[in-house]
Amino acid sequence: MYNYFETTADIGIIAFGKTLEESFENSARGLSNIIVDIESIEKIEKHSFKVISEDLFGLLYDFLTELLILHDSELLIFSEFNVKIEKNECYELSCVAFGDRYSKDKYEPKEEVKAITYHRMEIIKNENCWKTQFIVDL
Repeated sequence: MYNYFETTADIGIIAFGKTLEESFENSARGLSNIIVDIESIEKIEKHSFKVISEDLFGLLYDFLTELLILHDSELLIFSEFNVKIEKNECYELSCVAFGDRYSKDKYEPKEEVKAITYHRMEIIKNENCWKTQFIVDL
């Protein structure tokens, strides 16, 4: 599950999950849904990648930024994410993402996301769930 909150010239995403991984997956869904209607994305392409960071904030930032890079450089847009996070010396996130090649003919664009920001970023573990919050620059 994810919700949006408004800021000036940006948009914020709040995502929830029963696990940290699920909250990251829902963060990615929220990001994709800003770009196009996530329900319209066909699961034709499969792409795997890893990101490593010293802390969870950096991990979330790097994960979402990698999705933007894949969208901008390889024209990929995703609707499903399988995330695994391990903590050793650093945090390591492995993701398998499913989606399609983006084209304006096939997918109606909603917003252009320029970047992920650290501004007002939160990662909180409550009694029953994890919450992630971040702002994207449009």
